[in-house]
Amino acid sequence: MDFNVETAAIFLSITITLLVLGVFIILFAFLFQRRQTQNRQDKAAMQAAFQQEILQTQLEVQNLTMQQLGRELHDNIGQLLSVLRLNLNVLEETVEDEGTRGQIAESNQIVEQTIADVRALTKSLDGDFVKDFGFIDSLSHELQRIRKTRRYQTEITTSGTPYSLGYQHEIVLFRIAQEVINNALKHAAATTLTVSVMYEPTNFEITIQDNGKGFDFEGVMKNGMSKSGAGLRNIQRRAELIGGKCTIDSQKGLGTTVTISIQRTQTGD
Repeated sequence: MDFNVETAAIFLSITITLLVLGVFIILFAFLFQRRQTQNRQDKAAMQAAFQQEILQTQLEVQNLTMQQLGRELHDNIGQLLSVLRLNLNVLEETVEDEGTRGQIAESNQIVEQTIADVRALTKSLDGDFVKDFGFIDSLSHELQRIRKTRRYQTEITTSGTPYSLGYQHEIVLFRIAQEVINNALKHAAATTLTVSVMYEPTNFEITIQDNGKGFDFEGVMKNGMSKSGAGLRNIQRRAELIGGKCTIDSQKGLGTTVTISIQRTQTGD
């Protein structure tokens, strides 16, 4: 009888020890797995923050470069054109031949138009223009500048009650819009640009559509080494930087539509 009790006690002790050991192993495995998951999340967060910091720096450098370029155009090219206009005015007054005077007057008009174009371009390059006049007026000015070339048709429509997105958001959106528009005119051979801006209580959305030749979006994005793919991914990353989402829809022969949407809670408003 004592032997059976002692055997049962030993068996119970072994069982309890195994149970405790099993619980310990399970708990250790759980904690280890959670630590591994946390490490991966921390690493991903650090990489995302690093990428965001790099992109933010790129945006700041781009904005400063554009502002510097705008000042150079205004201070150098603008002044040279003004001097040329004055010289043409003097020359027109001294020339007696009507035919020559007519040619000088025509050249003077071209210079006048060029001066106006340089001033308009200078404004579009200056980030302070967006700060002073707001996103919609700045974008309208950009489209008007393009339309004045008489080679393109542009249109902008807004819906809802406009509100401020905050300067940082608006300057990023404005630079993205400039790049999308430039791509449409330079690479897609577009002749018509339509921009729609929608202000909703909880969401902001801008859509830029062109009638250009379009492209195989999926094919371009799969080709990681292509310049076009890198440019499109950069546009999407810049939208993500301000908490937005950028979708691009394009097919060969059917033009391209770029849409950026931002939750209002993500903006600086």
